[in-house]
Amino acid sequence: MLLIGYPSCLNTSYTTFSLFYQHQRWFVLASCPRHGIRSIPKFQFSVTDRYFRTCFFTFQQPLQPQLAKHINRCIRLGTQKGVKELSIYFCVPDYYRLPEATLSVKELVVCRLAGCILSGPINWPSLRELSLKQVKICDQRIFDNLVFTCPFIEKFALVECDGLKYLHLSGLRKLKKVKVKRQSFPLMEKIEIDVVSLHTFSYSPFYFEKTHIDLTSCKNLEVFKFKGCTESFRKYLKNLNQIKRVTLCIFCYSSSGFEKIVSKVSDPVLHITHLKLKTYIIEKKGHSLVDVLFCICRPESLFLVSGRGTNDEFMKILCKKLVRRVKHNHLNGWQHDLKGVQIERCGRNGYRKVVTCDAFLDSLQTLEPKETIRFEFEWSFNSLP
Repeated sequence: MLLIGYPSCLNTSYTTFSLFYQHQRWFVLASCPRHGIRSIPKFQFSVTDRYFRTCFFTFQQPLQPQLAKHINRCIRLGTQKGVKELSIYFCVPDYYRLPEATLSVKELVVCRLAGCILSGPINWPSLRELSLKQVKICDQRIFDNLVFTCPFIEKFALVECDGLKYLHLSGLRKLKKVKVKRQSFPLMEKIEIDVVSLHTFSYSPFYFEKTHIDLTSCKNLEVFKFKGCTESFRKYLKNLNQIKRVTLCIFCYSSSGFEKIVSKVSDPVLHITHLKLKTYIIEKKGHSLVDVLFCICRPESLFLVSGRGTNDEFMKILCKKLVRRVKHNHLNGWQHDLKGVQIERCGRNGYRKVVTCDAFLDSLQTLEPKETIRFEFEWSFNSLP
């Protein structure tokens, strides 16, 4: 690797080129040039301010004209070198408007943008992976045009972006993964994905944002990752029984949401095969959370990682309920439907051990950080209602 002072080296050929502007100085990190190839397949550009915190990201004013001029020149030269993977990252309280030449790079396969503003038509016909983080989209038509001109996208991420009230993805025959994370106003009203090939969908709402999500056309959707409150999770999944793997990051600040779901025990049970859970509960409502989850679904396996959030407390409560189930014959709900359970501890060093509920309760104090705990459940019915 080679460290260079100012980006005059863009006239040379590199396999990877990373350009950073920090504290009014240029820093360039580039791989050694290859003979006979005058191109930069991978171009990375970053402008950061150590006093600026990304959680307060705003678009208040454009960059200083002189700085924007230098940045435009560097990015324009870089994208003219046959770049296939482009990463542009701005972590400053100002926005950066991408030059027009960057919006029509036909060889571009992977594009990651952060802290930028999209205000013109985009044409990336070879694009396979697109990640937008803290990007301001000036007009709904700009995003619709982007989807239309990039028909081969396989992975798409929209993280903490501004400007879209409606996300509609269709006509993308190769789309496999979509991630949407919300963290600003205005609220997103609707997410509609009409893609049969979609396999994984990740969604993190903005606080109690009530976005209507329509995934009914995603017939091959198998993995759903959700970060939010339990009540919203059930609403989004109630018509998606083909989902097999679900990852939940549960937040709860009161017991009202739990009580509403637990009271609806007659609702259809979701056919979720594998459930991975991470809990963040301020109030000690672990007992209600256990009942909520098993009112929603009867998973074959449940995965938790020790030492994260309040997972250890959740596992303790679950095991106590399982032990109590063995000692009492008159049980209702999910405990009545459960025939048996097996607990497996999996350490990071390859350690594996199958234990009983009593033995697991006795060993809670010895759990290693990031140890994976796998609960295998056997239910009294062969198929779900």
